[in-house]
Amino acid sequence: MLTRIRRDERGAALIVAIGVTFVVLLLSTVVVSQAIHSSEQSAYDRRRLTSVNAAEAGLNWSFNYFENTSAEALVTTPVTRPVGTAPNRSSFTVTPTFYSDAQGTIPFVGTPSSTNFPRSVRLLSVGTSDSEAPRTMESFVQLTPVYRGLTGALIANSDTTFSNNFTVNGNNGNDADVYVITGNFTVPSGLETIRGNLFVPNGSASIGTSLHLYGEVWASGSVTINHPQALIDSNVKSTTGGVTVTSGAVAGNASYCTGSPPNNVAGTKTQTCALGAPPSQPFPQIKYDLSAWTALGYYEKVFSGATACTDARNWVEGSGAGTYQGGSGVPSGYTGAVVYINATCAYTNTNNSTITLGTNLGIVTNGSIDLANRSNWNGSGSTRSLFFISAYPASGSPSCPTQNITLGNNNSFNSLVQTGVYSPCTVTMNNNNSAFSGQVIGTTLSIGNNFNMTYRPVVIPGASIGQFREDIAYIREVSS
Repeated sequence: MLTRIRRDERGAALIVAIGVTFVVLLLSTVVVSQAIHSSEQSAYDRRRLTSVNAAEAGLNWSFNYFENTSAEALVTTPVTRPVGTAPNRSSFTVTPTFYSDAQGTIPFVGTPSSTNFPRSVRLLSVGTSDSEAPRTMESFVQLTPVYRGLTGALIANSDTTFSNNFTVNGNNGNDADVYVITGNFTVPSGLETIRGNLFVPNGSASIGTSLHLYGEVWASGSVTINHPQALIDSNVKSTTGGVTVTSGAVAGNASYCTGSPPNNVAGTKTQTCALGAPPSQPFPQIKYDLSAWTALGYYEKVFSGATACTDARNWVEGSGAGTYQGGSGVPSGYTGAVVYINATCAYTNTNNSTITLGTNLGIVTNGSIDLANRSNWNGSGSTRSLFFISAYPASGSPSCPTQNITLGNNNSFNSLVQTGVYSPCTVTMNNNNSAFSGQVIGTTLSIGNNFNMTYRPVVIPGASIGQFREDIAYIREVSS
């Protein structure tokens, strides 16, 4: 009987062993599950942290972008960029929302330009890691334009003909470039010296007189040189047309698209239609924007009504208390004064007047400027900027010839004055027996006899925004 009982207990150890094994298996499963969960959680936490860093990278990318981008090149749509490749592939998508005011209440509309640009932007940057774990960073930034100088000594926006004796000297070597942005360039007569390049991006160039050009001639259309004393020190290029040098000399190379190889070219002659467009730039629409002037430290003096131009002249030329003369009428802390004539009258100077520029001075009008009488503009203390501007209308088209600018005979500017002249109509620079330094910009340019000019780039407020200065209100993480 005892034997039978012992036989009934056979296999109990196996059952116990299986039970123990099952318990161990359960415990192992729990441990492994916990380890996998911890690993996954750790990986997710790492992705979340990487996503935050990617989102911050999107904001930093935007800050750098605004500091290095002109108004015309601003992108108003979302931008996606990768950030690194290992151990996770992360990226950001930053979406800008631009505003026309500094407070971020008025949505910005239109295409960004130097005359229509945002004053602030709200940035939402979403960062992801391996396309997962999105995190969102937000920032609000006030944008202040940083104006830059325009390229070129003479800039025209229509057919341009020079027919008198004049000299244009460079600021730094042979950099006094001439741009004829729209239309053709023609020199049928006169004795001209231009120490720079000639660019005609939308027309042809014809040189039929004694022109000594120290740079190159590059036109979209044909280039014709036909005068025994014409001299081009560098290259002659035509993007879509031919190059003809009947007489005269080209010291550099010639590149042409159509026709035969030109004569009188010292360098190589290459036929190609792959030059691309000649250098160009948008013709600026310089409107009166007070913020552009105050950003550069100018004090505003406004004149309106029937006697606006006379009152403005008396303030500029006057020597009494509160007038500009010598800068005495400019409060301390300002770099200069901008005289805004809110009328369409003609600003004129008194004969034999002398204006001492103790600070910078801008004369901006909705009408014309006609310095027909003799005047002397003398910088004092250091180099001063002087502006004669007929502002581009805030809306609509310019009124020509109401907005013409004329600098008459024998106006003088000493070596401490750099002058920016701008009109959306015609700028006429008549005989000038003293050194004129600066830039001349007009839809139509008329250069008088014996005019002598030295190119000096000046920063015209409102002309061209090269970048933006930023004031960051906050940076914070928001819900995705």
